[in-house]
Amino acid sequence: MSLADGAFVSRSFRRSWAVIPLALLFTTCGGQNPAAPPSPTPAPTPTPVPATLDDLSATVTSSDAGHDLNCRTDVHARVTLTNHAASGVLVTGVLKTSRSVSGGCTAVPDFTYTITPRLVAGNSMSVVMDRTLYSNGSGCCDDPNNCAGSCDIEETFQVVTGIGNVPAGHFQYGIIFANCGACTMAGASSSQGCRPISR
Repeated sequence: MSLADGAFVSRSFRRSWAVIPLALLFTTCGGQNPAAPPSPTPAPTPTPVPATLDDLSATVTSSDAGHDLNCRTDVHARVTLTNHAASGVLVTGVLKTSRSVSGGCTAVPDFTYTITPRLVAGNSMSVVMDRTLYSNGSGCCDDPNNCAGSCDIEETFQVVTGIGNVPAGHFQYGIIFANCGACTMAGASSSQGCRPISR
Protein backbone atom coordinates (compact mmCIF):
# COMPACT_ATOMS: atom_id res chain seq x y z
CA MET A 1 0.00 0.00 0.00
CA SER A 2 1.34 3.38 -1.03
CA LEU A 3 1.67 6.41 1.21
CA ALA A 4 -1.32 7.95 -0.59
CA ASP A 5 -3.36 4.85 0.09
CA GLY A 6 -2.37 5.00 3.77
CA ALA A 7 -3.42 8.62 4.01
CA PHE A 8 -6.77 7.73 2.47
CA VAL A 9 -7.33 4.91 4.96
CA SER A 10 -6.31 7.15 7.81
CA ARG A 11 -8.75 9.86 6.70
CA SER A 12 -11.48 7.29 6.19
CA PHE A 13 -10.76 5.87 9.63
CA ARG A 14 -10.98 9.29 11.19
CA ARG A 15 -14.21 10.02 9.36
CA SER A 16 -15.66 6.73 10.56
CA TRP A 17 -14.78 7.59 14.13
CA ALA A 18 -16.11 11.05 13.63
CA VAL A 19 -19.47 9.54 12.63
CA ILE A 20 -19.74 7.25 15.69
CA PRO A 21 -20.06 10.01 18.32
CA LEU A 22 -22.67 11.67 16.13
CA ALA A 23 -24.60 8.39 15.92
CA LEU A 24 -24.33 7.99 19.69
CA LEU A 25 -25.57 11.52 20.05
CA PHE A 26 -28.62 10.68 17.97
CA THR A 27 -29.40 7.52 19.92
CA THR A 28 -29.15 9.15 23.34
CA CYS A 29 -30.47 12.64 22.77
CA GLY A 30 -33.71 13.68 24.42
CA GLY A 31 -33.22 11.67 27.62
CA GLN A 32 -36.17 9.84 29.20
CA ASN A 33 -39.75 10.18 28.02
CA PRO A 34 -41.72 12.77 29.98
CA ALA A 35 -43.91 11.38 32.80
CA ALA A 36 -47.56 10.69 31.92
CA PRO A 37 -49.94 13.41 33.13
CA PRO A 38 -51.69 12.56 36.41
CA SER A 39 -55.13 10.97 36.15
CA PRO A 40 -57.93 13.47 36.69
CA THR A 41 -59.58 13.32 40.11
CA PRO A 42 -63.04 11.75 39.70
CA ALA A 43 -65.91 14.12 40.31
CA PRO A 44 -67.70 13.57 43.63
CA THR A 45 -70.96 11.62 43.49
CA PRO A 46 -73.79 14.16 43.58
CA THR A 47 -75.99 14.04 46.68
CA PRO A 48 -79.56 13.01 45.76
CA VAL A 49 -82.14 15.75 46.08
CA PRO A 50 -84.14 15.20 49.32
CA ALA A 51 -87.60 13.72 48.88
CA THR A 52 -90.64 15.98 49.16
CA LEU A 53 -94.27 15.10 49.86
CA ASP A 54 -94.93 15.45 46.13
CA ASP A 55 -92.57 12.50 45.58
CA LEU A 56 -94.54 10.19 47.90
CA SER A 57 -97.80 8.30 47.47
CA ALA A 58 -99.52 5.69 49.61
CA THR A 59 -102.39 3.20 49.38
CA VAL A 60 -104.39 1.06 51.78
CA THR A 61 -106.04 -2.25 50.95
CA SER A 62 -108.02 -4.69 53.06
CA SER A 63 -109.43 -8.14 52.49
CA ASP A 64 -112.35 -7.00 54.69
CA ALA A 65 -113.27 -3.94 52.59
CA GLY A 66 -116.95 -4.00 51.59
CA HIS A 67 -117.74 -7.00 53.83
CA ASP A 68 -119.94 -7.37 56.90
CA LEU A 69 -117.98 -8.65 59.89
CA ASN A 70 -119.21 -10.05 63.15
CA CYS A 71 -118.10 -7.86 66.04
CA ARG A 72 -115.71 -10.61 67.19
CA THR A 73 -114.02 -10.82 63.76
CA ASP A 74 -110.75 -8.97 63.24
CA VAL A 75 -110.46 -6.28 60.57
CA HIS A 76 -107.20 -5.99 58.64
CA ALA A 77 -105.32 -3.27 56.75
CA ARG A 78 -102.25 -3.25 54.53
CA VAL A 79 -100.60 0.13 53.89
CA THR A 80 -97.99 0.67 51.18
CA LEU A 81 -95.75 3.69 50.55
CA THR A 82 -94.19 4.50 47.16
CA ASN A 83 -91.17 6.81 47.03
CA HIS A 84 -90.57 8.36 43.58
CA ALA A 85 -87.59 10.47 44.75
CA ALA A 86 -83.92 9.48 44.36
CA SER A 87 -83.27 9.74 48.11
CA GLY A 88 -84.82 7.69 50.91
CA VAL A 89 -87.52 8.79 53.34
CA LEU A 90 -87.99 7.76 56.99
CA VAL A 91 -91.31 6.18 58.02
CA THR A 92 -92.28 6.00 61.70
CA GLY A 93 -95.97 5.09 61.82
CA VAL A 94 -99.46 4.96 60.31
CA LEU A 95 -102.25 7.26 61.50
CA LYS A 96 -105.82 5.88 61.41
CA THR A 97 -109.02 7.94 61.59
CA SER A 98 -112.34 6.13 62.03
CA ARG A 99 -115.90 7.29 61.57
CA SER A 100 -119.31 5.69 61.74
CA VAL A 101 -121.01 6.05 58.37
CA SER A 102 -124.33 4.56 59.49
CA GLY A 103 -125.89 2.73 62.43
CA GLY A 104 -125.10 5.19 65.20
CA CYS A 105 -121.90 3.59 66.49
CA THR A 106 -119.24 5.61 68.26
CA ALA A 107 -115.99 5.55 66.30
CA VAL A 108 -112.67 5.28 68.06
CA PRO A 109 -110.43 8.36 68.43
CA ASP A 110 -107.58 8.87 65.97
CA PHE A 111 -104.84 6.34 66.58
CA THR A 112 -101.23 6.09 65.37
CA TYR A 113 -99.73 2.63 64.91
CA THR A 114 -96.06 3.02 65.69
CA ILE A 115 -93.66 0.93 63.64
CA THR A 116 -89.94 0.37 63.84
CA PRO A 117 -88.52 3.38 61.98
CA ARG A 118 -87.51 2.34 58.49
CA LEU A 119 -85.96 4.06 55.51
CA VAL A 120 -87.93 3.56 52.32
CA ALA A 121 -85.28 3.77 49.61
CA GLY A 122 -85.52 6.07 46.64
CA ASN A 123 -87.51 4.85 43.63
CA SER A 124 -89.04 1.98 45.58
CA MET A 125 -92.26 0.75 47.15
CA SER A 126 -92.57 -0.71 50.66
CA VAL A 127 -95.33 -2.25 52.77
CA VAL A 128 -95.14 -0.20 55.96
CA MET A 129 -98.03 -1.87 57.85
CA ASP A 130 -99.92 -5.15 57.45
CA ARG A 131 -101.93 -6.09 60.54
CA THR A 132 -105.22 -6.34 62.39
CA LEU A 133 -106.53 -2.97 63.54
CA TYR A 134 -108.21 -3.79 66.85
CA SER A 135 -107.97 -6.13 69.80
CA ASN A 136 -110.79 -8.63 70.39
CA GLY A 137 -112.51 -8.17 67.06
CA SER A 138 -113.99 -5.24 65.19
CA GLY A 139 -116.55 -4.08 67.79
CA CYS A 140 -117.81 -4.41 71.36
CA CYS A 141 -120.94 -3.62 73.42
CA ASP A 142 -121.60 -2.04 76.81
CA ASP A 143 -123.94 -4.92 77.62
CA PRO A 144 -123.35 -7.96 75.44
CA ASN A 145 -126.70 -9.40 76.58
CA ASN A 146 -128.49 -6.43 75.05
CA CYS A 147 -126.50 -5.90 71.87
CA ALA A 148 -127.87 -6.02 68.33
CA GLY A 149 -127.95 -4.12 65.08
CA SER A 150 -125.18 -3.14 62.69
CA CYS A 151 -122.97 -0.21 61.72
CA ASP A 152 -120.93 0.80 58.70
CA ILE A 153 -117.44 2.02 59.54
CA GLU A 154 -114.93 3.94 57.40
CA GLU A 155 -111.21 3.76 58.19
CA THR A 156 -108.86 6.41 56.72
CA PHE A 157 -105.06 6.16 56.84
CA GLN A 158 -102.00 8.37 56.55
CA VAL A 159 -98.35 7.28 56.51
CA VAL A 160 -96.28 9.24 59.03
CA THR A 161 -92.87 10.17 57.54
CA GLY A 162 -89.98 12.40 58.51
CA ILE A 163 -91.20 15.08 56.07
CA GLY A 164 -94.93 14.92 56.80
CA ASN A 165 -97.99 12.71 56.49
CA VAL A 166 -98.91 11.00 53.23
CA PRO A 167 -102.63 10.20 52.63
CA ALA A 168 -103.18 6.51 51.90
CA GLY A 169 -106.93 6.47 51.29
CA HIS A 170 -109.73 4.64 53.10
CA PHE A 171 -112.03 1.62 53.04
CA GLN A 172 -115.40 0.72 54.58
CA TYR A 173 -116.80 -2.41 56.20
CA GLY A 174 -119.87 -3.36 58.22
CA ILE A 175 -120.04 -4.59 61.82
CA ILE A 176 -122.88 -6.90 62.87
CA PHE A 177 -123.43 -6.83 66.62
CA ALA A 178 -124.24 -10.34 67.83
CA ASN A 179 -122.55 -12.24 70.67
CA CYS A 180 -120.09 -9.36 71.11
CA GLY A 181 -117.54 -8.88 73.84
CA ALA A 182 -118.02 -6.26 76.53
CA CYS A 183 -116.39 -2.89 76.00
CA THR A 184 -113.58 -2.30 78.45
CA MET A 185 -112.73 1.21 77.31
CA ALA A 186 -113.49 4.05 79.68
CA GLY A 187 -116.26 6.20 78.29
CA ALA A 188 -117.45 3.61 75.79
CA SER A 189 -120.56 4.47 73.87
CA SER A 190 -123.90 3.85 75.58
CA SER A 191 -125.47 2.91 72.27
CA GLN A 192 -126.12 -0.74 71.45
CA GLY A 193 -123.04 -0.98 69.25
CA CYS A 194 -119.89 0.61 70.55
CA ARG A 195 -116.34 1.19 69.59
CA PRO A 196 -113.58 -1.39 69.38
CA ILE A 197 -110.17 -0.83 70.93
CA SER A 198 -107.22 0.20 68.76
CA ARG A 199 -104.07 -1.69 69.50
